[in-house]
Amino acid sequence: MKILIEANLTYHERYGLSLNIAKIDPSYTLGDMARKRQEIIDRLVREGLIDRNKALVMPPVPQRIAVISSLKAAGYEDFTKHLRANSFGYSFRVNLFAATMQGDAAEDSIVKALLACEAVRDDIDVVVIVRGGGGAADLDCFDSYAIGRQIAMMSIPVMSGIGHERDRTVVDVVAHMTVKTPTAAAAFLIERLRAFEERIEALAKALKSAAGTVVLKNKYALNNYVKVIYGSGRLISRHMGVLTSMTDRLRLLLGRDLKDVQRRGKDLFTRTTTLLFSAKRYIVRQRERLKALDDSVTHLNPENILKRGYSITSLNGKVLKSADEAKTGDVITTQLMQGVIYSAVRPKSRIRAIDDKPKEVKDERRKDLFSGY
Repeated sequence: MKILIEANLTYHERYGLSLNIAKIDPSYTLGDMARKRQEIIDRLVREGLIDRNKALVMPPVPQRIAVISSLKAAGYEDFTKHLRANSFGYSFRVNLFAATMQGDAAEDSIVKALLACEAVRDDIDVVVIVRGGGGAADLDCFDSYAIGRQIAMMSIPVMSGIGHERDRTVVDVVAHMTVKTPTAAAAFLIERLRAFEERIEALAKALKSAAGTVVLKNKYALNNYVKVIYGSGRLISRHMGVLTSMTDRLRLLLGRDLKDVQRRGKDLFTRTTTLLFSAKRYIVRQRERLKALDDSVTHLNPENILKRGYSITSLNGKVLKSADEAKTGDVITTQLMQGVIYSAVRPKSRIRAIDDKPKEVKDERRKDLFSGY
C-alpha cells in the first residue's frame, strides 16, 4: 500500500532525526488501490476467467450454504441471524469455513477456505463470502489476483457479501453475484426459495385446475356411457329372448333330422368304400398296360434291333430307306451292334428278296417305331 503524507523532519542532538506526520491524504492511497484493482481485473479478462463463475447455474433451492468469514465477524452473525428469522420457515444448513478477512494473512487464508469448499462441492449449493464493517482501505485484501482466480475456478456459485457502497473489489467483479451486505445475501437466498415455492404453488394450482376440468369432462362422458350401457342391457335382454326361441327351434329341427343325417352318413361311407375299391382295380389295370407298352418299346429299341443282327445305314446323318437316296461316290455309314462301317457307293442295282412283295408288319406301333431309324 502506498500513502501520501505531510510531515515535519526535525533533528535533535541526542535523539537524532524524527519525522512528525501532520496529515495523510487518503485519496492518494485509494487511487493506488484502484489502479492495482484494474490491473488485476484486466489480467483476469485476458485469461478468460472474469465470467467463468457467473456462467454457473445457481440451484433453485440453495439451502446448503458454505460461508467464508471470521467466526467473530459481525457480518457472519447478521447473515445467519437473518436466515434463521425468515418468516416462511425455510430451513438452511450453514457451514462456516473460517478465514482471516483483513491484513496480510487474509489472501492465503481465503484461498485455502475456497479450496476447502471445493473439496466438498457435492454437499454445497452456494459459497457466500461475508465480512464485518470497515472502511475502504480494509477492502485491499479482496483486490487479490489469487483470490479472484480461485473464485473463477470454483465449480460452485460464489456470492460476495463484502460489498461497499461505492467500491467494487476484484472479488465482487469475479463472483457469480454481488450484494452490498451480509444481510442482503441472506435476503437473496430466502427470496430465491420463496420464488421457487411460488412457482410450485402456481404449478400445483394450474394442475388442480386442469385436473378438475378433465374430471368434469370425464364425468359427463361417464354419465353418457352409463346411459348407453343401460340401454344396451335392455337391448341385450330382448335379443336374449329371441336367441332362446331360435335355440329351441334349432334343437327341434336337429332332433327331427338326426336320423336322416345318420342314414345319409352310412350311405356316404358305402359309396366311399366302393369308390376306393374301384380306383385300386383301375390303377392295377393301368399299371399292367403300362408294363406291356414298356416291353414293346424295349423290344423296338434300335440298340436291341442291332443286337439281333440288323444294321442302320445313313447318309449325312439321315437314315436311308431306299437305294435311290444314295448316289454313286457318296460315302454312307453303316451302324452295327459293335462298330461303324463307312462305304463308298458304286453303281447300284436293286436287289429284291425271294418274295418281291415285302411282308406287312401286323404290329403298327412296331412299324412306326422302326421306320424312325
